[in-house]
Parts: sequence; structure tokens; C-alpha cells
Amino acid sequence: MISRFLTVIAFLLFPAFATAQVVPAEVPSGDSRPTFPSVDELPEVRELPNPFVFLDRTAVKTRKDWVRRREEMKAMLLHYQFGHAPELPAPDRIDAEVLSETDAFDGQAVKRAVRLRFGPGQAVSLSLGIHVPKLGREPFPVIVHNSPGTFEVDDAIVADLVSRGYMLVSYQRTDLHPDWGKDPEAKKRRDRGDARRAYPDHDWGCLRVWAWGGSVTINWLSTLPEVDMTKIVCTGHSRGGQTAAIMGMMDERVAVVAPNAGGSITTGCHRVGNRSRRIKDKMASGNAYWFHPNLTLFGDRETRLPFDLHFIKAAVAPRAWFNANGLGDKLNVEGSMVTWRAARVVYEWLGVKERCAQWYREGGHDQGARDWKALADFADFIFFDKPLPDPKAFYQEPWPDIPLHYSWKAPS
Repeated sequence: MISRFLTVIAFLLFPAFATAQVVPAEVPSGDSRPTFPSVDELPEVRELPNPFVFLDRTAVKTRKDWVRRREEMKAMLLHYQFGHAPELPAPDRIDAEVLSETDAFDGQAVKRAVRLRFGPGQAVSLSLGIHVPKLGREPFPVIVHNSPGTFEVDDAIVADLVSRGYMLVSYQRTDLHPDWGKDPEAKKRRDRGDARRAYPDHDWGCLRVWAWGGSVTINWLSTLPEVDMTKIVCTGHSRGGQTAAIMGMMDERVAVVAPNAGGSITTGCHRVGNRSRRIKDKMASGNAYWFHPNLTLFGDRETRLPFDLHFIKAAVAPRAWFNANGLGDKLNVEGSMVTWRAARVVYEWLGVKERCAQWYREGGHDQGARDWKALADFADFIFFDKPLPDPKAFYQEPWPDIPLHYSWKAPS
């Protein structure tokens, strides 16, 4: 049903994409599980695969075709790389307990700790750290941030977001699935986390679990009158950036998808870039729990993949994409530029090229005040038509000598 709904809505709204905000979609249903070819049945594709051609080789010719192709691309990414999540708990089936509430920033905001409970037997819990502006007019735009804690963003950064009129909601992703890379005891126990215990019939990797938690959070936020559901941003850093990319790809209620960094094989590129992009290394390392086991089969056969990571970015279109990276980051930020350039072909075809941003700064693999300010500036641009402080900085190609790595073009 949701697929038909999205097809109709997208078809009706396409002429207005360049000037109007995207209307929030229905609450996502559980991930669909179509059948896809095995690695040995897939042809070798050396360049970045064409987002305008279906797996059956049918060409995308119309905007209506694109909506179907986008759904196929998302399903493909879930099947081969991330795994499948269950249906979200309905907003009225999520219990919320306010653990604490205090004023913050000299009375400019309310700081609130909340615990959500949901799922079969309310067996899954999720901690939230929330800052709500006290000044300005409700409803407020919201930044949904995933992290290993609830109040981990520096106060100066939060104060700036609040002064701009943004709510910040940080959810503790490790409540849903422990981060084995940071928690060796959980890894030793093979602790799959409360979410996977509550839904044992799903094949989701850890990143898909964490991303699903962001959509649960949005379901609960939809019950609050202070939340503007047309102005939702999702973000996170590193493995949290990968989480935000998947969450935003799958949840069409997110208006700005903003992974910070995001890793070599989620926001980077499978086919192009440094060693960090290699699937066989990643799946043989301690990070394999992030992904679906199907990805292992492409170990040193990336050219058999029927997708590359421009599909994640393109599948967000026509909603906004913002990816921040440090130029000194070792996790294939060059590949991120390669896939961003390819995804922008889709955005340009849809008439919303300026919604697809790639922002680089000096420095390495972190999310600091500069990254948060750039994200807020871009969100202000998307939501409130405020001019970008340095427009060229949001559409960067720091390595112009790297080839495009694709020869296909958008439909005429």
C-alpha cells in the first residue's frame, strides 16, 4: 500500500519540487523482501551502475518510473548490504517516561531525558536526550541524532541549534543493539540486543537496527505538538553517519539526510577509492556485524554488485542530502565525492540539484562545531530559504582529476 501511495504523491508533487517542501510520507511499513539474483548470477559492471535502469534492463523514462526504481534500489541495498527491519510500532503503542526535565542555557531551552518502551511486550527501550527551544514559535524543526549516549553534543553546539529554533533529539542507539566494536564484553557474549531478541525473524544487521530506532523516535515525535513533522533532519557521525544515511534513505519523513563522515562502504564507494573501501577487509574485520552476511559474498568482487553507494544518495532524492567529511579522513572520502557526483545527476534530473550537498573541511574523522554549523546552515537553506554563507563550499569536488566513473546519462 505504501508503495502505491508514494507513487501517486510523488507523481503529483514533482512539478513543485524545486520550490516547495516535500510533504511527509506515510509511516514506513516493514521492509519488503523481494528476490534478487545471487552473486554468480549478476553481471560484472565496472563503472557505477546506472540508477536509471531497472534490474530487468528496463529503462526509467518518466518520473513515475523513477519512484518504482527508487523502491527497487532501496530493496536491493537492504538485501545485499543491510538486512530487513520489522514494522514500526504505532505511535500510540510507544510508552514514554520523562526521567528528568530542567531549564538549560539560561532559560533558552528545556533539557529533557525520556525513555521509550515499545515492541512485543514493551520489551525494547530507547533513551532520548532532548533540547527544546523555549523561545520562538512552535512547531519546531527537529534534528534527530543517533549516538552512543543521550547528551553527548557539546553545549556550545546545542546552544547554537536552539538559538536557531531547532529541537535536538539524540537517541542512544546502543540501547537497541550493543556496539561490539566498542563493547568487547557484549561481543564476547554475542549479545544481539533487545531489538533483535524482540524480532527474531528479521535478518537485520546492526546498522539497520540502529536506523530503525531513529524511525521509532520519529513515530513518537509525531505525537508532540511542538514538533514540525515537515522539517526533520537526521544525522550521526562515523558508524552513526552510516546509521543516519540508512535511516534517511528508508524513512521518507526525513527532509534532510545528513550523515557526518559515514564510513567507506556506506557513504563512500565500493568500486573507487582507497583500501578502506574493500568489502573483503571490512567483512573480515570486527565490523561485519554492521552489515548483512550477503555482503561477504562480494568480498573481492565489488564489480558484481548491482549497485554502488550513489544509490543511497539518489534514493533520498528529491529530499535533501548533506554529507560532511574531513579532507584528511582515511575512510574513502574521495569515493564519497565520486558517488555524490553520480547521485547529483538524479537530483538535477528532478530539478533539485541544489538539494544534494557535499561539504568538506580541513581535518580528520570527527564531528565538531564546524560540521554542526554547516549542517544547520544547510537546514536553514532548505527549510527557510536562507542563503548559504559560502555556496561553493556546499558543492565541493576537492579531487577534480578523479574520473566520473560513469558514462550513463539521465533520461531526456
